[in-house]
Amino acid sequence: MEYIELGDFLVIAETILGIPAEKLLHFDRIVPLAGSALNAPRAGFGDVEFYPEIETKAAVLCSRLIRNHPLPDGNKRTGFLCLREFLARNGYDWHSPGVDETVETMEAVAAGEISEQDLAAWIKARIG
Repeated sequence: MEYIELGDFLVIAETILGIPAEKLLHFDRIVPLAGSALNAPRAGFGDVEFYPEIETKAAVLCSRLIRNHPLPDGNKRTGFLCLREFLARNGYDWHSPGVDETVETMEAVAAGEISEQDLAAWIKARIG
């Protein structure tokens, strides 16, 4: 399993915000809040993974990045692109439901209107 690391997150955020990754590191909250979200999909105890399915790992990654709000702006876009990159790195194709549905779903995640379990189901229906 290949996970999104802090450097990957910063490059994606740089693309979204137009702020160099090196400057983003100077924001006090980015490293701890992003780091927590980036490590969440790896959670487990001993040999037991808390999130064994790819769609659940992707949902946890996206949801925690959005809800932790580590960036000054662009958290939903960055969370979604990290989700897409995570899936691609692990051999999954994304079948886009369209911009409107994607935006609506990411806004629902940010507002706490969709659970990580429901987000995982939404993702599962769109990967191949």
